Parts: sequence; C-alpha cells; structure tokens
Amino acid sequence: MYRRHFILILLALSSLAAGQALYQNPLYRLYYESVSVPQELINGKEYLPYYFHSKSKTTPLLFTGEVFNATLKIKGRVYRNTGLQYDTYLDELIYIDTSRIIDNMYPRIALNKDIVDGFSFVFKGDSMKFRYLKFPNKEFTDGFYEIAYDGGTRFMIRHRSTQYNFDAIDEYKYLPERYIMAVGKYYEIRNNGSFLKIFGEQSDKMKEYLRKSRIKIRQADKNAIVRVLTYFDSLNKRETVVN
Repeated sequence: MYRRHFILILLALSSLAAGQALYQNPLYRLYYESVSVPQELINGKEYLPYYFHSKSKTTPLLFTGEVFNATLKIKGRVYRNTGLQYDTYLDELIYIDTSRIIDNMYPRIALNKDIVDGFSFVFKGDSMKFRYLKFPNKEFTDGFYEIAYDGGTRFMIRHRSTQYNFDAIDEYKYLPERYIMAVGKYYEIRNNGSFLKIFGEQSDKMKEYLRKSRIKIRQADKNAIVRVLTYFDSLNKRETVVN
C-alpha cells in the first residue's frame, strides 16, 4: 500500500514543464530509475478504470481493452514495442508499464496529450496510424484521430464512445465518426449524397464508381472508403497531367 501511494505521488508530480527539475528530486529520480523507462513515458497521470461497474462486455477502451504493441512518437522521438491502450470516451492514450505489477495489475498512465505526436499499431491485420490533431477554426474536436488515408485527400476516423445510463449504471457505446479533407475543407461522411458533393466536378464519375463497386457509404468499411478516395485522387492526377 505504501509503495503504491509513493508511486502515485510521484506520477502526480510529473509534468512536461517541470520534467528536468523533477529529475533532480531524489524521490522522483528513484522512481524513474526503478521503472527503467524514459521520463516521457511517465509524463501524465494515473489512469483508473472508471467503467468497472459496467455490466456490458463493451468498455470505452478501443477493441475492448486490447493492449497494443505499438510504436509511439513523443516530441519527435520514437519508442517501439510499447504497450498502449486508447480510451475512446476520454480521448486518452494510456501507457501500460508491463515491467511490474502493483496491486495485481500493470500500472497505467494517461499520457499528457501535448507531448504525443502520434502512435501506430497493427490489430488483426489492420495497420492503424493515429495523430493528435488540433483544429484552430474549431471545425472538429481536437484529439487523436486515425489517419486511414493521406493522399491528395485525407480520410480520418475519430474513434469515440458515448456514455449512457442503464439501470443506474454508466454504460458506453462505441460510435466512431469519419471525416474527409478535400480541397482544403473537412467533411463528415454520412451517406452517398453528402459524400458525392465533396467531389465537385468529379461527382458524376464518382457516382458511377460507387455504383459499379456496389459501395454504399453508410455501410462501407475503412478499406472501401480508402479505395474510393484513391480512385478520386487518380482522376485528379490524370486531369493535372492533361492540363
């Protein structure tokens, strides 16, 4: 118990602005050296599983709490084979310290968002790359977005959950949002009609492509959307060459 309190106090003290100064503190240096991980990976706050009362098998953690063996980029520095989880309700990236167990569980730290450039991992054959995006014009909420495609256009997915109350218990429902950036503007993907308006003069060709490919945007998965955008970008490249 005392050891746990000791570590929690040290984690609470950790911050980006005071990182170097804290390392001069003997107690902080002792913890830093004992966990054998870079200081940036303990720059955050303790993450507690607030959803443990839920009766549902679904949690707000991406893929119901799978620990990803991920590549993490912090302030330009790359850390490979890093255990991570992502909370889709709080929009928090969680570092899992698998080198030790405290109270029968791995210590988990919600990393400070302002130091994280992005992270990536492979889950069931799907390569997923995330970046922390800020929107100065407030088009969308700042946070972590999966960059599913980044060509002439960009396809982004915000993996999010909403909270609702059932039998006096907080439950969570996974409701991802999908966005496209084209011609310098952001659009939310809703249905075929709104999707086709994004493509302007190419909308007729894109409508024909969707018909032949039997793609319905509302039900389309990530790979189908990527194929559509790849085709659209190829049309624009052909016109650029011709002109």
